[in-house]
Amino acid sequence: KTGGGHRRLQLDSVLHYAREAGKSITHPELIGLPPGLGSTSQTADGAIGEFERALASGDEMTARRVVLDLYMNNTSVAAICDTVITTAFQKIGDLWHCGSLEVYEERRACETCSRVMHELRRAVGTGKSDGPVAMGGTLDGDPYTLAACMSELVLRDCGWRASSLGNMLPFETLRRALERDRPRLMWLSITSIRDIDRFVASFNVLFDTATSFGSAIVVGGQALTADIRRLLRYTTYCDNFQHLEAFAKTLNPRN
Repeated sequence: KTGGGHRRLQLDSVLHYAREAGKSITHPELIGLPPGLGSTSQTADGAIGEFERALASGDEMTARRVVLDLYMNNTSVAAICDTVITTAFQKIGDLWHCGSLEVYEERRACETCSRVMHELRRAVGTGKSDGPVAMGGTLDGDPYTLAACMSELVLRDCGWRASSLGNMLPFETLRRALERDRPRLMWLSITSIRDIDRFVASFNVLFDTATSFGSAIVVGGQALTADIRRLLRYTTYCDNFQHLEAFAKTLNPRN
């Protein structure tokens, strides 16, 4: 409660109500949100350019507003991740590779996006209190965190109690997580593989462990080529976040 005895509302509750009711938030900056939030109704496709420019220039306030505007306009988190964030980062990467962006600008874009994801996490909340449990991250040798973070948010938006375990996770600790926490779903974003033979052997042991506890293993990432996937056992492979959203809803159709 506040000092005056009034109930203090959580940010995700405020945004959820406004989103569902189609209401705008007057003076959003008073509750720590970007000024002008809700003043535009652009589509996800139309937001790509503005979000990309905001990342490239380090304009965090605009980047936050673009993403939260889409969320408030009832764009799913999966669509925001696929259409806006992933596409913008691909363009940022292209600009860096061709020398149009300096290394510091690319790194700044990554940091800016991380803070935007944190803001979106605050908006989405922690998932339903009675939702199924999900956890995931990236494997040892894979330092990239953005896809794992987006997976967490997509699942929370679908009503799951999802928690990212971070990056560079050894197979052994993931098996421990399955044994102790018994998640309904474990997601793994795989963008880098050090040793294919060891990876395949360890991964299939992880899948067997998951199966024994009734957990689904969901995978994605550019390192999982068709040839490598043929060697692996897993529940489903997702090309994008909307595939993850669809699979999550088949396991948890109540949301």
